[in-house]
Formats: sequence, structure tokens, C-alpha cells
Amino acid sequence: MEAIRYGEGNKINNRLLSAVSHELRTPLAAIKGYSTMLLDYFPEFTAEETKEYIQSIDNATDRLTRLVDNLLDTSRLEAGLLKLEKTSVNIINLIEAAVKEAETSDKHHIIITALENNIAMIRIDPKRIRQVLDNLLENAAKRSPKGTEILISAKENGQELKICVINYCPGIPAGELNNIFELVYKIDNKLSPDTNGFGLGLYISQRLVEAHGGRIWAESALDKGTAIQFTLPLTPVKSKEKLTYMFKNASD
Repeated sequence: MEAIRYGEGNKINNRLLSAVSHELRTPLAAIKGYSTMLLDYFPEFTAEETKEYIQSIDNATDRLTRLVDNLLDTSRLEAGLLKLEKTSVNIINLIEAAVKEAETSDKHHIIITALENNIAMIRIDPKRIRQVLDNLLENAAKRSPKGTEILISAKENGQELKICVINYCPGIPAGELNNIFELVYKIDNKLSPDTNGFGLGLYISQRLVEAHGGRIWAESALDKGTAIQFTLPLTPVKSKEKLTYMFKNASD
């Protein structure tokens, strides 16, 4: 039994390493390519071109940082320990900040917001929920054609806040919807080999949302689009100010 469990864990680790290595190549290649070009041909570039290339390096660095953060958090999750530090947050401001950064790094999609103005302050770990927002927006951009819209909405019903990110992509078969949040599924890359699967983002997002006492799910229609929605409770969670959540390993 122990040998089988070890073998399964080792298989997951190998797939994780392979997937992460593949995803790291894209931002690293952009950083290396643009920086080398600037060093070699700097006098020939206009100020506008130079700014554009530096912006591309900055965007690639941000993506690389998110990938590293996701990898570190995956390690913490698989180790069974994650600490949340909650505080009262204006969720609208958090969403708008995430959208602004997404618009800076992604010039190929139009992001539309539909946010209720009277949403109450909510107690969350702003760093972790911002991480969820960044992951969902990046996932939506990766999986939808250039020039299409991405819609993010937020509304409350008195007991919970629901945030929804919709993109207009080829869609996901109904039988696969629950699988996209699984670590091994994303690494196996069953649906879209050309986009490196779903990466680590959705797996981590699910665990972070659940750690806040919320839930996350996907709805999709083939050839129309996909909506990923998650909720956060509006009532305080009965626990300490700094929460430590224990997670079960995938083999449990």
C-alpha cells in the first residue's frame, strides 16, 4: 500500500514539475527576448518602441511571479497547511484593481465589469482572494479568442457574495466541468494541449475559496463560453483572526 501511494505521489510530482517547467518557458522567453533585443538594438528604437518592449518585459515578469506564487502555494496545500490573514475589505476595490492589472498585461481582450455598488465590506484574506481573481482572469484570457470579451460580475444576496468570470471560448464538455479544478487533470491537459491545460490556477483557486468557507464551480456551453463562479460568505467565520486551515492530500 505504501509503495502504491509513493508511486502515485511521485507520478503527480513528476507531472507537476513537467507542467510548471512548460509554463515557465513562455514568460522567461519573453523576458530574455525583449531584453536581448533592447541591449543589441537600443539606439535604433524610438522612445515609443522602447516603452512597448519594457512593458512586455514587465508583463512577463508579473506572469512569472504569479506562476511562482502558484507553485509555492501548491506546495503548501499539498503539505496540508495554509494560513489566511483576514481583514475587512472593499471587494469592489479589490476586483477593480485586478481588472486594471489584467487590462495592462492583456491587450487582446475587452474586460467588462458588472459590479453592485452597495456590496458590504467583507472579511477575507485580500492577498488570497486577489490571487483567485488574477487566476480566473488569466485563465479566461488564455482560453478565449483574441478580441473577445471577458465579463466579471459581483453581487450579494444577503448571505453570500457571488463573483462570476465569463469568457467566450469553445466551451468545456459537461462531463469535464468538475475535473478542471483537479491538480492531476490540469497537468494531464486533456482539453487544450495548445494552451498548456488549466495550469495550477484553478486548483489553487478552489482550495483558497473553500478555505474562506465559500464554493467554486464552472458552467459551460459548447461553442458559447464558460463561466467560473465562486462565493464568499458575508457573515464572519467563527474562528481566530489568523486562520490555519488543514487540507487533506489528494491521496487521502
